[in-house]
Amino acid sequence: MEGQSISISGSGRVSGGEYGQVRISGSGKVEGDVTAQEIRVSGSGRFQGEVKAKEITVSGAGKFTARVEADVLVTSGSCGIDGDAEVKELRSSGAQRIGGSFHGHYVRVSGVLHVARDLETDVFTSSGRFEIGGLLSADRVEVKLVGDSRAREIGGENIDIRASSGLSFGFSLARGFRLGIGTLTAGEIEGDHIHLEATTADVVRGKTVHIGPGCRIGRVEYMESLEVHPEAEVGERVKR
Repeated sequence: MEGQSISISGSGRVSGGEYGQVRISGSGKVEGDVTAQEIRVSGSGRFQGEVKAKEITVSGAGKFTARVEADVLVTSGSCGIDGDAEVKELRSSGAQRIGGSFHGHYVRVSGVLHVARDLETDVFTSSGRFEIGGLLSADRVEVKLVGDSRAREIGGENIDIRASSGLSFGFSLARGFRLGIGTLTAGEIEGDHIHLEATTADVVRGKTVHIGPGCRIGRVEYMESLEVHPEAEVGERVKR
């Protein structure tokens, strides 16, 4: 990636190719596939083609119409990726949308993340809101519920979902709604060690399972231990 660098500070468009740096602080369009060392969008940038970069930073509005591959993607503005994303490290404090699937190693969400299909990573941490259309899969899932979040399925070794307020007494979903406390909704949650609060799920499966306040679970299947908070609702309890 030793090509020339380009900068668009007004309104302009460039062709795809290999670049050292791509900087857009005005309104810019890149037409064609791009390979770059660094991409920075602080204005409005549109990339019409596949993008490969070491680092991508979006603090304005970035639009990627195809697949994105990067070592690091940092978004504090609005970033939309129509295709799949393969990003080793994603840090999103703005609004991040991915129209396909996501694959990476580390994800930290403090804004809003929407992934249309599956999200696979080693570590997933969130203190914002997320919606995963498919499977959220990670070795470690750590969520502090600030807003309402959803996933079709969640799977991992260690899954820790906490209510943002840290309430452990007198917590109910109705009270949570009044206080603006976030909730998690999922079809199935499966892991080795699971701690849930303010979560609604059809099925939960794990070795050690703790169902905390504000939970509504249809069925729990556990292998070693199960703890259920008195202010949680659990339908079936099955030891495997």
